[in-house]
Amino acid sequence: MRWHYPILILCLAGTAQAGSPTAIPPYTATYEAHAYGNRLIAQSTLNHEGENLHMALDAHVSGFLRLLGRFEFDREAVFRPGDDHLRLLSTRSSRITPRRERSAETRFDWSTGRAHGRYNGTAFDVEVPSDTVDFLSSVYLTMTRLRDNDLDSSFGVTVLERDRLRDYTLALEGRERIDTELGRKDTLRVVRKSANSDVELSGWFAPDLHYLPLRLDYEADGHVFRLELTKLEWHEPMVIPPEDILP
Repeated sequence: MRWHYPILILCLAGTAQAGSPTAIPPYTATYEAHAYGNRLIAQSTLNHEGENLHMALDAHVSGFLRLLGRFEFDREAVFRPGDDHLRLLSTRSSRITPRRERSAETRFDWSTGRAHGRYNGTAFDVEVPSDTVDFLSSVYLTMTRLRDNDLDSSFGVTVLERDRLRDYTLALEGRERIDTELGRKDTLRVVRKSANSDVELSGWFAPDLHYLPLRLDYEADGHVFRLELTKLEWHEPMVIPPEDILP
């Protein structure tokens, strides 16, 4: 069973913009994916913390796979948007399956250009380019470029994945009208690829919902796994003390 594929999809769900007149307000978004008689449910939240953004994502699997044990995933990212590029401040993620538990936690020191963290209990220290992002903030960057009409072809991003760097290319591949739980929506389709992998990730972003992704497709090994937005709630700004976000 390839439930880790839709779990990876979730890394692109639930991102937003801040610090501009068209900033996305805080929200809670629910996404679902179905495969092999199982359902993956994910809840994504966005909160503003002054100049920073805090995003969190929690997901779990229900269905017969649940009889085998826990299938859970969560991710957090804190970063500060800027005029030329964003500053990733800290990230945390964990994934639990019946056979394995994985966790990663990272903090960024931009005075030295390095990321310090722990992956499955082992410390790491990596030199990172100034525009390094994680999965969540890479989608924020995509949304910003779509909003500013600055994604007419493609651009590259360097992503810190756990304890290593990987390069991706994101390309705008057209406009599509799709049916969603919120009705029929006009969207912009963006595809993410890596030169070192045949895995492809596609996202459909809605301009009338602040470029929130309405659908995400993960294609690998001849299979396509689809994650779709089922519920969206906008709410008042909420400020969370930094000490309550990441240890």
